[in-house]
Amino acid sequence: MNLIKTQSYFPTIFDEFFKDNWNINLTNDNFVSPSFNIKENDKEFVIELAIPGKENTDFNIEIQNKILLVSVNDENKNSNYTYNRQEFGFHKFEKSFDLPISIETNKVTSYYRNGVLTIKLPKRKEYQNTAKQIVEVKN
Repeated sequence: MNLIKTQSYFPTIFDEFFKDNWNINLTNDNFVSPSFNIKENDKEFVIELAIPGKENTDFNIEIQNKILLVSVNDENKNSNYTYNRQEFGFHKFEKSFDLPISIETNKVTSYYRNGVLTIKLPKRKEYQNTAKQIVEVKN
């Protein structure tokens, strides 16, 4: 299962049947939204967001109705500088992810190290890799 939803310009009749369970609310506002990676193994999904210069207490991570919301709002922090030009820094942003039903939402963990916020989303046991099943085609 892919986490990032891609869509063809020309939908097919199978699109609704094979619809992806993930929907990531992406914006084109890269200047206010951090870059992120999503990776997966048999037991979990991992979301990594590149957000330099923060502390772990600056983040707010919520899960409600199968939506993961990650936000930062530190606009009120005082600085002794006025920027003439600023090409990085996230004083305020929100990013949301629609989670698939395979996530064990009560076991989600996160940590912040070296400018990267990592969120671990464990898969429910019944959705972890299972043996391949062959479906017999009958006459």
